Amino acid sequence: MEMGRLLNGVMNFCKWVTHFAVLNLMWIGCTLLGGVIFGIAPSTVAMYAISRKAVEGEGEIHVVRLFWCIFRKEFFRANGLAGVLTVFGLLWYFDMHFFRQFEGGIYTVMDYFMMILGLVYIILLMYILPVYVHYDLKLFQYFKQALMIGFLRPGNLILMLVCVLSTYYFFISFPGFIPIFGFTIFAHLNMWLAFKCFESIEEVSVDMT
Repeated sequence: MEMGRLLNGVMNFCKWVTHFAVLNLMWIGCTLLGGVIFGIAPSTVAMYAISRKAVEGEGEIHVVRLFWCIFRKEFFRANGLAGVLTVFGLLWYFDMHFFRQFEGGIYTVMDYFMMILGLVYIILLMYILPVYVHYDLKLFQYFKQALMIGFLRPGNLILMLVCVLSTYYFFISFPGFIPIFGFTIFAHLNMWLAFKCFESIEEVSVDMT
């Protein structure tokens, strides 16, 4: 009995290691296929879509076939989403540094305002991909949904940031795991936390109707 449990545990562990390794290789390969600039967004969307299926508990996930299908399907829309996020981030970065070059009350107020916008941007980065692969919305509705959930569940946002830092320090301490797991570990943790948040919000919505 104990031997059977041990064997099942080893098999599950090997299954997940293989899952993460193949998913990471697909992410790297398709990112390079798109010339990095145009490949990273649809590759990351495909990774999150597969992470969502894993979080939902789907049994057999054909990573290579599913990843490639989502990559092609979401290529243009994912790049559009990434383009909007990039423009917003660059505008925030340059405006923040611009206002910090001057002294005076108005510039101090603007500096604090830019810090608030920075928080909004962090919320977008944490939630936009889980929202994108979970809901079927128009492009700019994803931003609204991500911000709404982020402000409704600040505790969940803190957990996501802890996952970012934990994943970062893990790979800094053990860089040999990067080729195997890479970004996939954070994507699965981020998707899992977001998915639990979506479920709790949807349950509240059902109870209120």
